[in-house]
Amino acid sequence: MSDEIPSNDLPDIVAEQPLPEPPMATGYPEPVRPEVTVPTPIPSTGHVHSRVPFMLGCTIALACVLVATIVGGVAGVAASRWFDDSNDSSSQSASSPISSTQEPVAAAAALALPSVVNIDVTGSTPSSTGLPNGHPDVPTGGTGSGVAYKSAPGGGTYVLTNDHVVDGATTIVVTPADGERYSATLVGRDPETDIAVVRISQTLPLIPVGDSEKLAVGQMVVAIGSPFGLQHSVSSGVVSALHRSITNNYSTDATGSAYPLVDVIQTDAAINPGNSGGALVDRSGRLVGIDSAIYSESGSSAGIGFAIPARTAMRIADELIAGKKATHPFLGIEGLTVTASTAKSLGLTKAEGALVQSVVPGTGAAKAGLKKDDVMLAVGDQPVRTMDDLILQVRRTVVGDHVSLKVWRNRAEVTIDMIVGDKPAPTP
Repeated sequence: MSDEIPSNDLPDIVAEQPLPEPPMATGYPEPVRPEVTVPTPIPSTGHVHSRVPFMLGCTIALACVLVATIVGGVAGVAASRWFDDSNDSSSQSASSPISSTQEPVAAAAALALPSVVNIDVTGSTPSSTGLPNGHPDVPTGGTGSGVAYKSAPGGGTYVLTNDHVVDGATTIVVTPADGERYSATLVGRDPETDIAVVRISQTLPLIPVGDSEKLAVGQMVVAIGSPFGLQHSVSSGVVSALHRSITNNYSTDATGSAYPLVDVIQTDAAINPGNSGGALVDRSGRLVGIDSAIYSESGSSAGIGFAIPARTAMRIADELIAGKKATHPFLGIEGLTVTASTAKSLGLTKAEGALVQSVVPGTGAAKAGLKKDDVMLAVGDQPVRTMDDLILQVRRTVVGDHVSLKVWRNRAEVTIDMIVGDKPAPTP
């Protein structure tokens, strides 16, 4: 793919791809609508990056969405409060000479920078990409970012990054703030949440982890990574929104997954190609998110960036480190948002809820007795106004949780209890 982003009247979402020119084989179709731009890893030479559309699922209007497969997003409005400054200052004064009161961004960066790494990847592009038959594979490379997350048994460090940074890589090199280069091995990857873990044999300072569930809209955050290959760059901004989802009204992929990024943090801290896999930290330098995507017409920062919450990233990383399959809470229905005409025909007073179009056999929904034309009104005490709401609420549970569903059936409200299942692997 060329370095130029196709012209489009609407903004694009672009995923950061580790292997720039030509892109790694992903099977992603060209976007048919604006794309969400995930900061692409920068090629290892020339600092030019390729952009590949972030895959999303079925058409939003008809959203045939496997409910727990995807987590829809709603701009979350959190209580407008900041973390306790006394806790922040005590944390920072122990490790940094910089005053968090006078220079909060510098103080946060000083604490987090030693744990943020640059990740260079190389791979190869098969001759089927347009080279003459019999031509050897062409080496390709790119740059992303990562975060030293956990100590490895017997020494070494586990590094968190994005799946799209290491997807297709044959070699991975990690460069921390001191400039030393270390060969890394892939521990595991989860395309569903765009999280991956690599390991190096050297010991790096681990980043302190914050509570992404306590973030507040308007709170200051700092993004650290390697935008355009400029290692260990720092940008700052605020949390613009919480619980966003990058949905299928932007582009589609062959897997049928309509939400490649669900329940993510939106920020206006500059996130650019090469930032993917880097750290989003709070004013105490604590990890609250993994930088993953931007929404942009140009492919560069336009003040709308997205980070995977630390809670999600750590859960997936711990499963991968333990050698397990990453789990994804799954309800097991296909549905769409209730329209005004549907609400009228079903006797609903409001055009709200998620209409069940079909139930996937063998899933928690099927076992609980959900049926076609049921309308999901709430999950526990959380209202469901759209299909995105339903997906979001299910994804925020844990596989094996017992949940109570408020359902509209035969012009009456009923309550159905079910057990949240694990999303099955996509069929080839």
